[in-house]
Amino acid sequence: MSMGVPILMEKKQFNPIKMTDGSVIDVWVTWPDEKERHPAILLLDEGFGINAHMRSVAERLSREGYVVFVPDLYHRLGRQMQLSYGDTGWVKSCVESIRTEDLMADLQTTLSAMEALHFVDRNKIGSLGFCYGGRYSLLANSLFPLSAGVSFYGIGVEKFLSASFGPGSPHLFFWGGQDAVNPPDLVAHFQQTLAEGGRDFTSVTISYAGGGFFCEERSSYHPLAARQAWGHTISFLDYLLK
Repeated sequence: MSMGVPILMEKKQFNPIKMTDGSVIDVWVTWPDEKERHPAILLLDEGFGINAHMRSVAERLSREGYVVFVPDLYHRLGRQMQLSYGDTGWVKSCVESIRTEDLMADLQTTLSAMEALHFVDRNKIGSLGFCYGGRYSLLANSLFPLSAGVSFYGIGVEKFLSASFGPGSPHLFFWGGQDAVNPPDLVAHFQQTLAEGGRDFTSVTISYAGGGFFCEERSSYHPLAARQAWGHTISFLDYLLK
């Protein structure tokens, strides 16, 4: 839990929030306007930090009518870190250094700050994450009373398939059929485990795309797959959050 949220959030900026462990988590925030209440999205980055790509995704969501919070989950390693898309080894090392209890505290703090804004509809909050953020999106939608969750090619999502995390709300998953990190057999086993656990979910595999197909800054970017997945995502979120 946080020690308190800022009295005023600055739009399209990092907003610092002090944690109970003494650290400061920076949260990138944007929203459509303050004249009416809006649904909100907890946006979780790929593992490369809150870079220009993630900020552009936040703006796209804002234009669709959502308040968006993007927490800096690496803040205990260094504030506002941004890692290279080519440095996957360093990214993996950073991800593995994040303790689950710290991650849970970061997500709770971000959600508490989100709910404190007068123009956020507290009953209409969802999560959306990419790569490692796809894993965290599933965790958030299992631990907290969210209304929807989306994961793009989540890495290690099976680690959070525990009964102790709860059933969560409906969740939408996207996979790239050419993704070596999430091969078809792993995805099939994951889907089976979800179904056996009674989870409400939709799982979409785009056969001709690889992992990272949504990010235009990566070599694996696939415009058609990105467009298809984005349209599906907005339709899914609008139905459950608006």
